[in-house]
Amino acid sequence: MFKNYLKTAWRNVIKNKTLSIINIAGLSVSIAFCLLLFFYIRYEQSYDSFHTNKDHLFRLEMSNVWPSSDTAKKSVFSFLTKNDDVENQLVFPAVVAGDMTNTFPEIKSITRFKDNEDLLVKVNKEMYKEKHCLFADSNFFNDFSFRLIKGNPKTVLSSLSDVVISQSVARKYFGNTDAIGKTIEIDIDSAMLFTVSGVAEDAPGNSSIQYGLVVRTEADPGYADRLQEGFNQASVLYMVRLHDNVNFKAFEAKMNKWVTNYYTQPFVAEYGQYYKDYDFKNFRWYLRPLVRCHYNISHPWGHYTDAKNIYQLTCLVVIILLIASLNYILLTISNAAARSQEIGVRKVLGANRGKVIFQFWTETQLIIIISVIVGLLLLQPLLLLFNNLMSTHIVLHDFSWKEVTASLLVLTLILGLLAGYYPALLLSKMKPVSIIKSFQTFKINPRFSKIMVTVQYTVCVVLMFAAFIVNRQMHYISNKDLGFDKDQVLMVRNPTWDPEFTTRVRDRLYIYAQSQPSILYFSGMNGGLDGSYNTNGFKLNGEQRWLKQLSVDYNYFEMLGVQFVQGRPFSKAIASDTSAKIRPCIVNETLFKMLGKDARLGVYNEAIRSTIIGVVKDYNFETLSKKIEPEQHVLVKNYEQYFMFRVKAGDMQAAIEKLQKAWKDITGNYPFEYTFLDQTIAKMYEADKRWQSIIQAACFFAIFIACLGLFGLSSVNAINRTKEIGIRKVLGADIKDVVATLSKGFVITFLIAIVIAVPVAYWIMYNWLQDFAYRIDISWWMFLVTGAGALLIALAAVSIRAIKAAMANPVKSLRTE
Repeated sequence: MFKNYLKTAWRNVIKNKTLSIINIAGLSVSIAFCLLLFFYIRYEQSYDSFHTNKDHLFRLEMSNVWPSSDTAKKSVFSFLTKNDDVENQLVFPAVVAGDMTNTFPEIKSITRFKDNEDLLVKVNKEMYKEKHCLFADSNFFNDFSFRLIKGNPKTVLSSLSDVVISQSVARKYFGNTDAIGKTIEIDIDSAMLFTVSGVAEDAPGNSSIQYGLVVRTEADPGYADRLQEGFNQASVLYMVRLHDNVNFKAFEAKMNKWVTNYYTQPFVAEYGQYYKDYDFKNFRWYLRPLVRCHYNISHPWGHYTDAKNIYQLTCLVVIILLIASLNYILLTISNAAARSQEIGVRKVLGANRGKVIFQFWTETQLIIIISVIVGLLLLQPLLLLFNNLMSTHIVLHDFSWKEVTASLLVLTLILGLLAGYYPALLLSKMKPVSIIKSFQTFKINPRFSKIMVTVQYTVCVVLMFAAFIVNRQMHYISNKDLGFDKDQVLMVRNPTWDPEFTTRVRDRLYIYAQSQPSILYFSGMNGGLDGSYNTNGFKLNGEQRWLKQLSVDYNYFEMLGVQFVQGRPFSKAIASDTSAKIRPCIVNETLFKMLGKDARLGVYNEAIRSTIIGVVKDYNFETLSKKIEPEQHVLVKNYEQYFMFRVKAGDMQAAIEKLQKAWKDITGNYPFEYTFLDQTIAKMYEADKRWQSIIQAACFFAIFIACLGLFGLSSVNAINRTKEIGIRKVLGADIKDVVATLSKGFVITFLIAIVIAVPVAYWIMYNWLQDFAYRIDISWWMFLVTGAGALLIALAAVSIRAIKAAMANPVKSLRTE
């Protein structure tokens, strides 16, 4: 019996080629898009889950007593991520590890580690700038499941002179020769020699912890001093491994009883006066499961996954699948009249309603299976595009075939139920007598179809409006006057942390810049205009206040075009600008106003312990999601992180090539690493731009699929009104009149969808815009443009069928009844 159903289903697919192609196109595109989002979601969820001990590893955190801006993105799902949106302090004093291990038998081990980011490495007289240089305890490879190609996890870091290098680093340094036993020189404050004791596989892409080199925590020259300083410093991350039978929540409660006497009370006694606004009754230490760490916003951590985005993407998957299912339903119903005689004959020959339902459901499943196969074929090229667009590295072999097969089966069944049930139920209700009598075409009037189209187009209009607002906001961000000129600024990274090297190179670069007509200004800074700054506290009228501090070199303000309201910039010609007693500084308008009447140029200010020599206009030195905060500029002393060059327009490439050659002579062949100021600023908005791309793609697919559905409903309308169209044309109606008559009902449906969509879209996008301190205003004309665009697209979709029906021969139309 099933074989017969399958043959019939295949014949109908072949017979109705146009309808089948439209159905398969809509479903396969939606399936490919949903699979992309599904794999992205699964990839994000998989972070740090490959560790064998993942169920027993917990990141140690403490309540953050420092002021922090609320940078968590808000959405309708914020109530699900309250714990993840809390920004705790992750770095702890080095001395804590031994005390905790000796106090709690529940702890199996503690791993301290710290990513020093870029360090200079010298191998065979060649200099390298190596990223992700980790200082870690000797049990690092024993607690974490990073596979060692060579070396024993228990002993590979047994000596302070041992270093483990990643496979890619080993290949870069030593080619195909064995790296074990080789000596490398690492610049950690000073040059230190290490022996390669192990080679590890590169950390997986879905690991929050990345490494190029791993050396012992104790190998850091400042380690002994940090132990002596006790609680006065905090610089390392802690990963606590509990014994298998320990409940971490119960242990956390026990730990906090100990923390009160061990840490909180001594800390409050010494530093409490600086944190009068903080209630230390709420101060706690926390244990966060390793696999949940990447969902938390706290810094520093290698990877952050916004769980709210995961929920939003899941909703997008559901919406796209729903639209695709509704589209299939509408197209199936539109073809019902053509198959009414077949249904009538089947029922006369004894087929009951259940068999008719099963027949149509079989056809649906066949089309869905074909669509899934086509969707899988589309997936690979779309995945390459998706990875490029989203800056991800997702590959299909990252997922087990069991997981892929299971997801495809679930997707097939869900689509089959969503798309197949209603058409089968509707068509099986046809009365055989009404169908066969006089061989009349059975007229259908599926009222639920109009509701489906309204739902479809409401979703489409919401997505269109969302895409429009996101585009406008990102355009606003890209073009907003930040208060400085970010273009044509080349930033060269200082390859060392050596103050003597910095001073020598800076002076020589200054001379080089003056000799180059293509270089307009030379300066430098510590931190950056991407939110990298120091946060310093000060007392003002008895209240604790905070300011952001940037260390800048001469010509910084002139180079960036930052305007002065009062005073002057730093000058080499004025000796007092380097005075440690006067401590000259330049502040922004916000800080100057905060200081009030005590803020005067040239007068030492007790609150900020500096002499203000200039006031600049407020400019954005961090993301536009934050308001401009009080900012202080001080003159760099012995070290600066970036050397900055403003280059004439059109001369950038030539200037880089010349500078690179000069750099080798000036630095002694140190690595030349550069970026551009405008690119650095753009990186702050990468997450928002990725979300913009996803919304645009979802909008495109939703509209494409919905238009196919509108085509289907217009076909239903034209079939049911065939005789009416013929009579109207006989009575003198022209094509325009017929098209207007057929489209009138759709226009009303579209307008209802737009009316429903407007408040929903406004609420969603208004809340999204609240994440930006500087944002566009939602205006009425935006709704008008989006609504008009949606209406025109919809009319174009329905007019195709309406025009075809209007151009039909009225004689043939009347003969159909």
